[in-house]
Amino acid sequence: MNSDLKIIKKKYGEEMAKMCRDFFSTILETEGLLPKLLLNHFEQNHSICKDIINQGIKNLFKNYIYSLIDIKINNEIKVNKTPKELLSEAGYNLYECQSEEEIQSFKKYYSKGEELCTFKGGRLNRCRVFFAVKKDVDKIKRKDYKNPQRQDKYGTSVISIQFTKDSSHTLSIKNRYNHTVHNPDSTFSNNLENIIEGLTESFEREYGLIQQHKNNWFELEGYVKANDGKYYKYNHREINNIYYCPNNIIIDNFEVKRYEKEKYIILDYFIMDLVKKEIKLYDEEINDSFIETIKDIEKIEIEKSEKEKVIKIKIKNGEDIKIVLNENNEMIKLYNPNIEKVGDYFLHYNKTLQELGLPNVQEVGEDFLYYNISLQELNFPKLKEVGNDFLFSNEILRKLTSPKLEKVKYDFLFHNKFLQVLISPNLQEVGNCFLYSHPKFKYINKIQKNRLVYLKLMKRFIDKKFSDPINKKI
Repeated sequence: MNSDLKIIKKKYGEEMAKMCRDFFSTILETEGLLPKLLLNHFEQNHSICKDIINQGIKNLFKNYIYSLIDIKINNEIKVNKTPKELLSEAGYNLYECQSEEEIQSFKKYYSKGEELCTFKGGRLNRCRVFFAVKKDVDKIKRKDYKNPQRQDKYGTSVISIQFTKDSSHTLSIKNRYNHTVHNPDSTFSNNLENIIEGLTESFEREYGLIQQHKNNWFELEGYVKANDGKYYKYNHREINNIYYCPNNIIIDNFEVKRYEKEKYIILDYFIMDLVKKEIKLYDEEINDSFIETIKDIEKIEIEKSEKEKVIKIKIKNGEDIKIVLNENNEMIKLYNPNIEKVGDYFLHYNKTLQELGLPNVQEVGEDFLYYNISLQELNFPKLKEVGNDFLFSNEILRKLTSPKLEKVKYDFLFHNKFLQVLISPNLQEVGNCFLYSHPKFKYINKIQKNRLVYLKLMKRFIDKKFSDPINKKI
């Protein structure tokens, strides 16, 4: 292994070094060039090779790296048309928003739950905001797209084209679905040429919006390209145009913010301040009761291994709390014996939690672990009441033990399909859509109006494995 590959192995892992050896023998002829290309365009992390392979984009990655050294000087103007004229040829009407009122006027095109974060206000302070609307937009109905795809006709019928106001002019093309599909803020791979040829140059000439770091036709799922031209791996999902990344990095509206590891830990979408001994939210627009469950911290101890980081939190007049993070600083285990009531939106955006211990909790609020998809078993020995949308997104929970549970509100384990054991002998009241997607409860949910029959049917499956067929004569 030559010196360049040794650098790549150290920064990006052994598998990446092997792939680079196979792909870039020509580039490796020039000492120092390949590490420079990678370090200038990808933040260091050891999972990038695995991510490239899993997404089936090895050749795309190879072509992207070669494109970085394929420098062509061509000052010839290819098109003389304005962005409005080009987008009109592509079937769009283009508008630039000069005020907050003009931005809000486009909200009418977005379905409930799919509105852009842009509509929350303040975007014009950071970006130049354009909207491109298909001329036949009124004929393109959301109801006709039950399985949305990012580049489908509905998703691209209204797009927001936004450039940051800093010198990088970082581009984001935002989809009409917003978070219903993968990476909606990178529609058309954030490449104007994917809409119509010549549009990049046209925006440069008409508005002076020259992108310092163009996309070069490369997109890697789970990574965001910041305004320094680098791709950063991020955790969970984009939240309000903010990305939370490994290595104590937050990307806010494409601006890179780094936090000292001696003073802070970025865990999930929270900041643990090791000096002030507190946990806080970076984004004040987020509601999450998790920060309310850890107060009066006396001491924080950290134990690190290759794959995990264990955080032990000593509480004044309380028992120790334990948090375990994976290599990307995502929360995978949590134990907190000090709380009896959990408020709304507890770990709302967390996807990765695999083990949870809240032995003294008696009540949880709405949207409890709403986006979690990793828990397989839960035990709540004292839990009595559960709010709406409990573990709404989790499909794989297999066992839930809650012997004192009496009341659950609507959308309880809405998407779960694999629950095998539910131990809740005292359950007395359930809301609509109880285990709505579970194959054994589909019939039960059809007869919810008859509450007595509904609960009788449910009792057939509680406290035992769901193996008996449903008796429709009951």
